[in-house]
Amino acid sequence: MANTYYYNSNAVPPETDVVDSNWVAYYGGIDPNTSTPAELAAAGFYLYVGTPYPAFDSKIYTVTYVWVIAGTDASKDYTVVALPLPEAKANCTAYEQANATTETANIATASGYTGDVLTTTAALPEVSRPAAIQDVFDAQSAVVTQLVDTLAAIDAATTTDQLNNIVNPPTGILSTGRGGDGDGPLDLNNSIYTEFNSVSLTEAETELYVPGTSIVISYGVVVPNGFTSNGDCFTTGDYRVQIREVATGMVISEFVCPLAVEHNEDVAF
Repeated sequence: MANTYYYNSNAVPPETDVVDSNWVAYYGGIDPNTSTPAELAAAGFYLYVGTPYPAFDSKIYTVTYVWVIAGTDASKDYTVVALPLPEAKANCTAYEQANATTETANIATASGYTGDVLTTTAALPEVSRPAAIQDVFDAQSAVVTQLVDTLAAIDAATTTDQLNNIVNPPTGILSTGRGGDGDGPLDLNNSIYTEFNSVSLTEAETELYVPGTSIVISYGVVVPNGFTSNGDCFTTGDYRVQIREVATGMVISEFVCPLAVEHNEDVAF
């Protein structure tokens, strides 16, 4: 592959920061094929060394860079910069609305019912609707409910990192269960993350919340890398657990805690 070069004192600026060897020979008056790297550097040309472009969400962040000269090489030092909060909020709002619109349309399409049938049925009292079509409406309603909650969280966010946590929530695996170590089925076992992937949120910034009993379990209080067991954590028949962001209360994931008398189970979120 032919080398490319960065020219830092160019009298005839190229269209980009980086030029090829032909440009150097024609405009720079020095032939890269017969010149040493030191001779090229003395003329203002540095061998371009590519660096990985950072991963970021363009709805929320942008990227700036500066050139870094190291000997006869030049590379870009990238910095991810937050967009102004109002702009980022507007971008995230539009993104979530578009996703919800697509999802509700897909639910209708997958149901096999035409738009006219769904519209006509929607005009009927709920008790008069066929159960199969009501299932379609319920699925769409769940999407809309989630959208309303998400938009409220976006509106309440005070930092771009909080926005990022909303539209790009963490993923991972929580090793958890109930009823272990001789405890009863209503007791939560010690739980730890075996995988946690997030750009802007750390494990320590999360908590477990049990909706049925309103119990909050903080990270790392006794178990250094996880959540301490909790007695009488659940009510019979309701074993839901939420992983939440501490700062905002945003629900990252909700799952039914498995009965794990001997060994915890891995729950993906």
